[in-house]
Amino acid sequence: MLSQVEINKLQLERKYFIENGAQASYMEWLFSKGTNFTCYLRYLDSLGEEDKLENKIDVIRGIIYSIHRPLQFTFFYWTLLIFILHKFNFKKPVMKIILAHFILRTAGDVLDKIGDLLPRYYANTPVFDSNGLEISMDCIYDSSAKERHPLKWFITRQLAILFWFTGEIAGDWYPLLRTRAVARDQKSIWLVYFTCGIFNLSKIAIIILHFTFSPTKLYNEKGVYNKEQMNYFYFKYWVIHLIIIYSSVIYDISVFYVLKKYVFKIIKTESGFLKKFKTISEYRIIVSAIISILFLPLISITIIFKFYYLNKYHYHDLNFSFDEIRQSIANVQYFMIFIDQILLISSKKENSSKEESIHSKIYDKKSNLSYPNFHYHNLNNNSGTFSNVTLNNKSFQNSIFEYSNDVNINLSGRYNNSNNNSINSNNLNFGTKKFNKNNTLGNYDTNNDNTKWNYLK
Repeated sequence: MLSQVEINKLQLERKYFIENGAQASYMEWLFSKGTNFTCYLRYLDSLGEEDKLENKIDVIRGIIYSIHRPLQFTFFYWTLLIFILHKFNFKKPVMKIILAHFILRTAGDVLDKIGDLLPRYYANTPVFDSNGLEISMDCIYDSSAKERHPLKWFITRQLAILFWFTGEIAGDWYPLLRTRAVARDQKSIWLVYFTCGIFNLSKIAIIILHFTFSPTKLYNEKGVYNKEQMNYFYFKYWVIHLIIIYSSVIYDISVFYVLKKYVFKIIKTESGFLKKFKTISEYRIIVSAIISILFLPLISITIIFKFYYLNKYHYHDLNFSFDEIRQSIANVQYFMIFIDQILLISSKKENSSKEESIHSKIYDKKSNLSYPNFHYHNLNNNSGTFSNVTLNNKSFQNSIFEYSNDVNINLSGRYNNSNNNSINSNNLNFGTKKFNKNNTLGNYDTNNDNTKWNYLK
């Protein structure tokens, strides 16, 4: 129960309340606490000691959750994985796109979570009789909805939206970057630039829409939440989102068209779609387009029905929101960025491994010199180095082994199995057919207990 002294002290906060249709500036609305000071006093008067402590805990929890929010970002661990795979090399264009996408979208998430620190806005709410006529005003202070608090609206629906969609725009450049890398010289690449521009502009439009709805419009002259205006705002919001989804599909189709025209003519395999999806980056772009196309009718019908009931029957409370589906559709193309990068790196390593395996098989067949008396392994044709030489306790005579199409290796010499285990004049001769030369590379000598290869230039 508030004492009179406490009530008198609280009167100093009355300046933060916009009551009785008083004229207020943008900044006054932004930092206002409500439109009903009496409602504020009533709320404080209802608090016990436990409630006051709970409010303090909520503030601390909100701050910690805001700091922790980047770790909850949908793509946080995907992003970290790509950073590790690319060894944190941010000079790569792909890494710059992924980094910008991560920083901007997590900044939006943090701002959205900061809004939870503003759980109450003390305002009027009308009371109606059985005939729907307004008879009085009551008090409401719950502002869990982001549209019911001016500062919360500014932070979560203007600033956060700015960061969210700017981050999405950064990610939207990835298909353009991939297409440009393989079809740079094609005139049709400008089609991808054009559709990407439309896609980006549709997202800029939704940012502008939020900034056109000022926090000063959230409450009417009676200090009541302006639900009707907000409903019309969200109708525009969903129309623009529909345009975003349509432009996303058009963008994906343009990318596919250019790649089909340029890349798919070059890459012709008998593999199935799943194999192509795994090995060919461009096939993965198709998936996001297909998912968007599948859900387009649902979202389109939803917006049409919302507009119909709003205008014909003035039904303002019907919840036609399918925001989870919208987010799922929007996030598919960003998941594809990470899947694409992981599969590209995996494919690159797999191909490298296959090349090494093929080289090793050829190498084993052509470079392993095995004779009953002599075994030589690991000749590096490029550098002319020797390793892993094995001599058996038997004599051998001249033997010729073909290493490659142009290179012959001539092994000649004599191994004497005497007590001092000496090898006299074991010469390794290297000749090329191309130049008809026969150059002695070196000889192996064990005289005087000094075992070594003597290389000749």
